Amino acid sequence: MNIKILPNILIFLFAFNTTKAGITLPSLIGDNMVLQQNQKIAIWGWTSENDEIIKVCGSWNNDTVSIKSNLGKWKILPQTPEYGGPYTLCIKGHEMITIHNVMIGEVWLASGQSNMAMTVDSINKNIRGVTNYKQKIAEANFTSIRMFTVQHKLDSIPQEDCSGKWQVCNPDNVRKFSATGYFFAKTLVDSLNIPVGIIHSSWGGSEVESWMKKELVTENKRLYEGYKNLIGNKIASTPPGLKYNAMIYPLENYTIKGVVWYQGERNKPNASVYTELMTQLITSWRNSRGYEFPFYLVQIVPYTQRNVSSTYLRDAQRQILFLSKTGMVVTSDFSELNNLHPPQKEEVGRRLALWALAKDYGKNIVCSGPLYKSMKIKDNTIEIEFDYAQGGLMVKNGTLNNFEIAGKDHIYVPAVAKIKGSTVIAYSDNIKKPVAVRYAFSDNIQSHIINQSGLPASIFRTDTISKSIQ
Repeated sequence: MNIKILPNILIFLFAFNTTKAGITLPSLIGDNMVLQQNQKIAIWGWTSENDEIIKVCGSWNNDTVSIKSNLGKWKILPQTPEYGGPYTLCIKGHEMITIHNVMIGEVWLASGQSNMAMTVDSINKNIRGVTNYKQKIAEANFTSIRMFTVQHKLDSIPQEDCSGKWQVCNPDNVRKFSATGYFFAKTLVDSLNIPVGIIHSSWGGSEVESWMKKELVTENKRLYEGYKNLIGNKIASTPPGLKYNAMIYPLENYTIKGVVWYQGERNKPNASVYTELMTQLITSWRNSRGYEFPFYLVQIVPYTQRNVSSTYLRDAQRQILFLSKTGMVVTSDFSELNNLHPPQKEEVGRRLALWALAKDYGKNIVCSGPLYKSMKIKDNTIEIEFDYAQGGLMVKNGTLNNFEIAGKDHIYVPAVAKIKGSTVIAYSDNIKKPVAVRYAFSDNIQSHIINQSGLPASIFRTDTISKSIQ
């Protein structure tokens, strides 16, 4: 026997032995899960009996849906009702499996890198990820919140299953769950009084390329050159696609309402392609599921402790908002400039939930801080108009500054700025014919413009000149 093929034989035998168990389910289909309300959701799995009739029945209506397996695989699409529970779900073929304590509600996926991965009780360089974490853990008794953490794994080919299990939110379970994900879910539950399931799949220190289909990077010259720039800067830790294959692809059958995303620090060296990377990621994730779900991201904080600036990456994150059904949380108002991992994860989760509540659940609330909309040049001044500035702009803690304008040489100089309702007027006596303006474009500036809801404005620039010109 050729010894080189022995590992493959062993893998085949192991797979054969496990299929003899009968009907098996992916880890996502299990006790304590939350199913998306008012949808035809997928229940799927495998059976050792070929061409077997599989029946699924949910106690919410006791209707039975059936399908014949194909080469040992099956997927059924039962209809869920309006939110409620707990229910049971029975899956029957040559054996029967009963899933208990099932809730019907809203399901969200939380992904990204270290800031999303930081748990409620986490600590990084003596800084907690959550302020008052002991109190928050003690208070975390919410049977209507269910949490699923995808265990870390890499793979070169797409996987049909992942490791993890659904847990009911209580002090013991919440302490090791994503803090941002938990507080996002808690805000939704507090406002909607609906069960919420949050699936957490993130990995600290990960670049966005690892969360995408490999070919989206390797077959795109511009994106692949950007990825090689990460390698040249000794930033890239995982080849494209490996986290997607093992930690996102296995989730794609599971119906979700939307995604919340907290990532970016790892991609600062190739910020010039980050908007395109994220557009490809969001579009491909949506296409794989067959519907345009909302995607809300967190803008990273300004950070002064590394040579690579975060300003262009943060502005690239802002530009993702040109894609439909996206939103962004700004965090620079409470950043500490020397800490990549701000401890205000409760506020980050709350701000993410504001987007969902306003855009997806019909709440009449302001979900964003001021976002650059347009500019007009009048003589030697630039008038900047903002979205999410109803009722007028305000300055938090001090005087209005941090605006710069540039002439045709695109060399920026500090500008005098004043608020006029929902606009800002900026000028400099040194620039007679301004062509561009930017705001808070530095790693040592915190946003201090807010709207009437107290939410901060995002960094922005109005030109697209290479970052080598500053």
